[in-house]
Amino acid sequence: MRRPTINDVAADCGVSKATVSLVLRDSPQIGKATKQRVRESMARLGYVYNRRAADMRTDRSRTLGLVATDVRNPYFAELMMAIEEAASKAGYTLLQGFSRDEAPRQRQLLEAMVEHRIDGLVLLPAHGSRPEDLLETLGAASLPHVLITRSIRGYESDYVGADNVRSGQLVGEHLSSLGVSTVAFLGGAKGSSSRNDRVKGLRSGLRRGGVTLPPELSLSATRGEGGASVLDGLLARGKCPDAIVAYNDMYAFGILNGLRSRGIIPGRDVAVSSFDDVPDAVHQEPPLTSAAGHPELVGAEATRLLLERFEDHDRLPQTVLIDAELPLRTSTTAWAARPVARRPTE
Repeated sequence: MRRPTINDVAADCGVSKATVSLVLRDSPQIGKATKQRVRESMARLGYVYNRRAADMRTDRSRTLGLVATDVRNPYFAELMMAIEEAASKAGYTLLQGFSRDEAPRQRQLLEAMVEHRIDGLVLLPAHGSRPEDLLETLGAASLPHVLITRSIRGYESDYVGADNVRSGQLVGEHLSSLGVSTVAFLGGAKGSSSRNDRVKGLRSGLRRGGVTLPPELSLSATRGEGGASVLDGLLARGKCPDAIVAYNDMYAFGILNGLRSRGIIPGRDVAVSSFDDVPDAVHQEPPLTSAAGHPELVGAEATRLLLERFEDHDRLPQTVLIDAELPLRTSTTAWAARPVARRPTE
């Protein structure tokens, strides 16, 4: 007679294989009622947990996985280098894959990483990632993992990223101190956690100076849309605002070029600020005020949490936010220094 499997249990009680796996580990992500139903199904079918098979995962491959969205963003490149360096120092080889910010492609990569029996994973989630998708892949494999830079609502895991809310507050407070009266926020995917947090912080910082960020001046970007395109959408609505805040430096670079192509001088006619502070930010014309994202610290902390998870699978998920910092440069400070020189723009 065939021995019942985890798939039989899942089918019997109407849940996924990942849910059964999590019940076997007594995961806090599964509710008491579901746990009871799964355990009753196990007893009814005569399912016996194969501890020997589960213990095979303790045979470490000394390999970690990293799935990121894109390597063309310098911030992500710095972040991945930091993770690789920390992994190497700990004696691990790093396998990398890129989702191109597509959730279906991300799922394929995660499944491939699991098949290669990596010991743990660092994941920069693709836009549109759902908790159930990660439970089906990472949860079912009982694979230790940590999320970076983007969190997923409703999904509990270790997480490391910049303090986007506080960074946004610093930008808002700085712009308020300059005396700006109109501000726009450009770029970033609608609904992403990092964009939401940056906008939330920006609004809070501006509010302290009596400045608002109208919804119509908070423009998200569609896939593949760059800073110049989002700027076109803003200027098509009317007069250029006193200040533009870009979602990240990649958008900011396109915005700076787009402004100059229209005869609008960044820093003088409009204050421009951003997030991430990649190395090229200081070399822009004018040098860009950008909240530091500290990719080296995010990468080191993410690797640390992952390695600690190997030693304590059952500890509660931890969140590490890197302290915010805002280097001030000419793209904003020149606006305050020469207010008379500002020219009206259409």
